[in-house]
Amino acid sequence: MGKCWAMFRSVFHIFHGAFLWQILRVRFGLDNGKAVLFLTGDNQKLDYFSMVYLQNFMEQKYVDGAVLFVKDKRESGLVRKIPLPGCVRCSWYSSRKMRILYDYYSFHKFSDKVVFTYTDLPGDNQLGRALRETKVNEEDAVCLGLYHLRRVPGAHLAESNFQTHSKTEVDCHV
Repeated sequence: MGKCWAMFRSVFHIFHGAFLWQILRVRFGLDNGKAVLFLTGDNQKLDYFSMVYLQNFMEQKYVDGAVLFVKDKRESGLVRKIPLPGCVRCSWYSSRKMRILYDYYSFHKFSDKVVFTYTDLPGDNQLGRALRETKVNEEDAVCLGLYHLRRVPGAHLAESNFQTHSKTEVDCHV
């Protein structure tokens, strides 16, 4: 009985994720012309570089807009410090819902324009594993592993900017 219940819960969880995706799709007009970035907060430097190179990802995917989801005020403060293209919309999204949506995305990869910055989910997450077990830094991991860019554009500039941006915190509402 325990395995059946666990499987039922997993299936329900996937359907819940599909429902959440449809809500986001309608609310934010998500289609093939927009990229979606979920900043999970697992690794602040990874989230930072994900925003720095979002424009490059958008160009690679031939999209003209993006929606950025953050889970808390700390992340939204970081978003305010980084110059993002004008076509990027930002919104708060709870970590619980983000996780449910990630489980659905893991089950059914419905778009290659949707990116999550998780490093510990699932347990064999290659991005997190590369950061822990190799000398790959967060910037290279974002460009080459998360966004699959062909190179790391402007590598030396972004690292120095992270040091500047991470020293001050701003309480803002996105």
